[in-house]
Amino acid sequence: MEDSERKIMREHIIFLGTQLEAERKNNQAKTELLRRFMDREDLGWAVSDEVRSLAYQVLTDEYLRAREEENANAN
Repeated sequence: MEDSERKIMREHIIFLGTQLEAERKNNQAKTELLRRFMDREDLGWAVSDEVRSLAYQVLTDEYLRAREEENANAN
């Protein structure tokens, strides 16, 4: 592999790493908002039971997917 190819690959890796980190932060912000929807003392009174239920489903699905991924990586 030539130096120019290495340089291009390095730039791509840096770019993708930056994008991945931005998406991770974005997902954390969304998760925190959903948690606030669930908390009646925070935003919970401002949202309907239906919205709280949807937030609960999203948070639960996210948790289950993370556990499945951990279990798959452990085996």
